[in-house]
Parts: sequence; structure tokens; C-alpha cells
Amino acid sequence: MYVKEVLHQLSVAVNSSIQMLEQTPDELLEWKPDENKRTLREMYVHLAILCKANYYIMSGYSQKEMEEFYLQANPVSKQEIKECMTDSLAFLSDKALHLTESQLSEKQPSYWGTVYTRYEWLLEILSHFYHHRGQIHAFLTVKGCSLHVKLFE
Repeated sequence: MYVKEVLHQLSVAVNSSIQMLEQTPDELLEWKPDENKRTLREMYVHLAILCKANYYIMSGYSQKEMEEFYLQANPVSKQEIKECMTDSLAFLSDKALHLTESQLSEKQPSYWGTVYTRYEWLLEILSHFYHHRGQIHAFLTVKGCSLHVKLFE
């Protein structure tokens, strides 16, 4: 039950992020809020692969395995980013819905040493996604974009 609810909230975040991407002017995709930060396109790409990447992290992938994943996961166009975001959520949903209660309560370390239960990893994925969606929304608002998107149900 709790996994389904987390995935539902993640679905809300993904769908609203796709709507935001559709409303983002192409000329703003290469804009950086700061010289040491990602461009808006890079932030959207980060969201697009976040669900799948974090599933791999919560499954114990090594740093090398994650670096290989990141090299291969590089959507460029808005359409590719939207498809990747949808596919990444579907991948996570399929995997997470098959986790047993025992597996959800099992502690799993990341390659950098953080240790969470698999359920905590799901919560981290949700909060991580919402965090970056909020950043993008704020940056677009500061740049004068009037977004017509419902962020919460």
C-alpha cells in the first residue's frame, strides 16, 4: 500500500515536470542560474533519469556501474527527455511494486556509504524529484515564464 502511494506522488511530480518542460521556451533550455550550476536542459535530463538511476543505487550498483549508466542515459530533445522521464518512472514502478515487505525493510548501502532501507530509498527518490522540480519551477518563474501547471493534487 505505501509503495503504491509513494509511486502515485512520484507520478504527480513526473507529469507536472513534463508539463513544465513542454512550457519551457527552447531558448531557455541552455540557461544556467549560475555558472557552476546545470543548465535547465541538464536539470530536466537529471529528472528524466532520476527514478531509474536511484533504483540502481538502491540495488547496490557500484560507482563504476553508475558512471556507465549516466554515460548511456543522455536524452537531448524535449521529446526524448519526456519519454525518458516516463520510462524511468515506469521502470521504477514495475520494480518497486514487486518488492516484498522484507525487501523494503532491508538496509541497502549506496556506493558512497549512505545506508537506507529500500523503502527509505523510495522516499529519497520522491523528495529528490520534488526538490529539482521545485528548482526548475522557481528558475522559470524568475526568468518570466508563466507556467500553467498544477504542482500538487
